[in-house]
Amino acid sequence: MANSEIKGWFLSGSHPHLYKLTADQEVVHYGSQSVRVESKEAIGEECFATIMQQFKAKQFIGKRMKFTGFVKTEQVEQSCGLWMRVDGTSQDILQFDNMHNRPITGTTEWNYYTIVLDIPDDSSIISIGLLLSGKGRVWVDHLSFEEVDDNTPSTNMDPEAELASEPMNLSFEEV
Repeated sequence: MANSEIKGWFLSGSHPHLYKLTADQEVVHYGSQSVRVESKEAIGEECFATIMQQFKAKQFIGKRMKFTGFVKTEQVEQSCGLWMRVDGTSQDILQFDNMHNRPITGTTEWNYYTIVLDIPDDSSIISIGLLLSGKGRVWVDHLSFEEVDDNTPSTNMDPEAELASEPMNLSFEEV
């Protein structure tokens, strides 16, 4: 099945031409087909592809949304995972999670994964998908996008959480 034949989804990323997107009717978690993303040839670690879609944030503003799905992997050398991003009206990233802090690697059976993000007032676009970095093969099936209450913890990746509060070792004398 060609990329354009998976309604609502498209293949993107740094090097999408090095990956193949296929509807799979043999390896399925639920229903009659899943989607498979796989690397086509020898590729570098910097290469990644995603099957994704984007939609307007308007009806979800002020809500906490959960994006879930089942993922199965085969020989994923670098990482893969679900991802979700909320962009603002100025195209700035307001909320983001790509499972970077909990990557899926190697060969795994079907497992259930979750991303939870808030949709702020100035949200414009929501993007969701499955990311494959480097070599491997990954299946995704039975995705869901639903509102949850504030008792469900957000998985938003806060880049400031990893930053020091002030400059350090400016003299380069500390080891």
